[in-house]
Amino acid sequence: MDRELHIARAKTAWPILVLRVRKGRGPITYGELCRELGGGVHHRAAGYFLGVIQEYCAANGMPKLQALAVNKSTRLPGGGYAGGDSPEEHQEDLAEVSGYAWPLRAPNFR
Repeated sequence: MDRELHIARAKTAWPILVLRVRKGRGPITYGELCRELGGGVHHRAAGYFLGVIQEYCAANGMPKLQALAVNKSTRLPGGGYAGGDSPEEHQEDLAEVSGYAWPLRAPNFR
């Protein structure tokens, strides 16, 4: 898959994640997020478009918005997540995400 597809999916995922923050809802599983994206996106593809979001947030000094996406069984982000890997560290990342004023409109990922 090419980067343009991952960017397009990241643009669709961004407002889904931001609305969860604004509504005070907790994490979403990769499968749930991919179903909300539509188009039959498989949950294993989530790492690619979440990686685009992760890169953008890191480059712009923002909290880890991708922390909201978690594995169904562990309720933690997967191996590609550049954040805390313990439940306590993940909770700290989620607290930072919930305290940030996120724009609903997805940024121009490049």
